[in-house]
Amino acid sequence: MKWIEPKYSKKQVAKAGSNLLHSELNSDDFRGAVLILHNWRSSHAFPMQIMLDLLRKNAIRIDRNAVAVQRLKRVESIFGKLYREKGMSLSRMEDIGGCRVVVNRIAHVNLISEALKKSRTKHILHRERDYIKSPKESGYRGVHLVFRYTGGKEIFNGMSVELQIRSKVQHSWATTVEVVGTYTKQALKAGFGDAKWLEFFRYVSAEFAKLEGCPVEESLQEVDTFEQVKSLAEELHLRDRLNAFKVATKALTQDNEKGAGYFILRLDMEARVVNYSRFGKSQLEAATSFYDQQEQNHKEDSNIDVVMVSASSVRDLKRAYPNYFADTEEFEKNLMRVYEANK
Repeated sequence: MKWIEPKYSKKQVAKAGSNLLHSELNSDDFRGAVLILHNWRSSHAFPMQIMLDLLRKNAIRIDRNAVAVQRLKRVESIFGKLYREKGMSLSRMEDIGGCRVVVNRIAHVNLISEALKKSRTKHILHRERDYIKSPKESGYRGVHLVFRYTGGKEIFNGMSVELQIRSKVQHSWATTVEVVGTYTKQALKAGFGDAKWLEFFRYVSAEFAKLEGCPVEESLQEVDTFEQVKSLAEELHLRDRLNAFKVATKALTQDNEKGAGYFILRLDMEARVVNYSRFGKSQLEAATSFYDQQEQNHKEDSNIDVVMVSASSVRDLKRAYPNYFADTEEFEKNLMRVYEANK
């Protein structure tokens, strides 16, 4: 298989990131920066695949039902991160290539994290963020490990890939935050947007943590988080809102095609429909080219969201990325568990 290689130095990539923020739209500097960005992003596919293999191998040993997938970060998300995080450099962004594994129990998250940290891989563990011990302000929980590729293909050496490890409960929370953020056009995932939605998800996260026997952050230990969840759920008309976000995905759920591949998803938020184009594992160059073109075609349309992910089947795709299908069923089930536990 032919992998896309980085054509530019890290210094050139860093300058391109700056030009994306500060150059005039459609200027030569901006257009040149876009070309560098697309190559830099696409060149993460090889180290990302290597890290996915590492993640999957360690996860399956601990939870045979673990679902592991990979994705290249959307251009819109890259722009957003460069804009929000002052001092962030495109060449140092650690999650352009990302792998995620979702496992049954919180104990599995910790075991997989430890297994990865103790593995004999030649790739370098660069950073660990344990958002279970120290949740984000938003309430996000999970473990993130950033590895840097160090292998036989020297041209990729030093490129970072972020590995995310979540329990099913944590995953249901995180994807519902994305669903609501997407359809209400708010950056809830990044901690921006309507205060009531942000508060609701923070309190729900604390209640979900209790379900899994995880610590609740000190700032919420004296708060009746369940009463806050009940009150805000009613005020936000939660059930009606989540039902309104449902996307028509019948064609996808009927597709039983198996075999690993690249999927370019196109979510039409106005029509409530998601479609996809599938490319085989040997068609990376065609897939990334098509992805780049789709993003370009829809960059002015805020109702269209495009992402490229890799999975072994459509079934795994839906299990790992329910946010793209507005699938909040697991979240709603876990919320009912919270209500039952507080009777």
